[in-house]
Amino acid sequence: MNNLIVSGIKRFLEANCFNQNIYEYLDFYDRLRDIKEVKLIYEELQIWLEKTFYIKSLKIIIDSLDEKDKEIAFQNSSDEVYENSSMIKKYKIFMNKSLTINFYLVCENKKHLKEISSNDEILNAFFYMVAPFITSVSYQELVQKLTFKDPLTSVYNRKFLVEHLNKLLPLSKRENKNISFLMVGIDHFKAVIDEFDYDIGDKVLISLSEILRNNIRESDIVVRLEADEFLVTLVGLTSQNDAKLVAQKLIDVFAKSEVKVSPSGYTLKKTICVGITHYDNQTNSVDYILRNADISLYEAKNLGRSKIKEFFPDKVECVDLF
Repeated sequence: MNNLIVSGIKRFLEANCFNQNIYEYLDFYDRLRDIKEVKLIYEELQIWLEKTFYIKSLKIIIDSLDEKDKEIAFQNSSDEVYENSSMIKKYKIFMNKSLTINFYLVCENKKHLKEISSNDEILNAFFYMVAPFITSVSYQELVQKLTFKDPLTSVYNRKFLVEHLNKLLPLSKRENKNISFLMVGIDHFKAVIDEFDYDIGDKVLISLSEILRNNIRESDIVVRLEADEFLVTLVGLTSQNDAKLVAQKLIDVFAKSEVKVSPSGYTLKKTICVGITHYDNQTNSVDYILRNADISLYEAKNLGRSKIKEFFPDKVECVDLF
């Protein structure tokens, strides 16, 4: 489909007697087609515009006419740069009757604006080519995101964990980085289902997932493995003892949280236990990590509510795991 678009626009441009520079634009478009992340497409587009047309500031806005909503997809300068509308050249591409992609190019002065305007036909044709490609890659990213996310809590799922760790473990080994894993489980979660229902259970899970995400760094990830069990991956900690501090923080914050269980305002409080395991030279598979994390959580729950237990391969204290 992309080849047909390029071929069709080439014929259009040749028929309208554009100069040979247009083939440089088409070559750049071909390079863009090899990029699989929409963020990188925006960045490469801005670099190309600066190199070709001396445009240093670019803003891209997606406009949904049906929902009367706008989203800034890309912006590489502060808001103040885009306030002088007289120095902005805008190109609007209609994807369909309800969706447009708007490219805002900030010019340096009136002379620069005139030069950009003299290339309106070429730039319109170029953005017309780029816009469907942006839409396609964005859709692919959305599909992948949905595939890797737990539908209830919106945290990552086991499938993502496997792919993530298969890349992360070799990299961390080369860079000698610490990785700690927190296996988090809700104390007596089944009692919530028995006493209330699955809807209340879902609320508890959503509450926990939000607390986990909001109390770790952006570089760390949260994964829902099954039922009430979550795995938190902590990368690059200064020491393994820091994992205990994070675990205790999660326990304390969740213990203070409340879940509304009735229209009259009754609330439910729950607690969690956390098992900790660490990356080492023996850690050679995701299954090995999950096994160790399961053991650590099992031992933590054996100690009671709101407990933490670290796992060390040569000091397994639990006897019966099942």
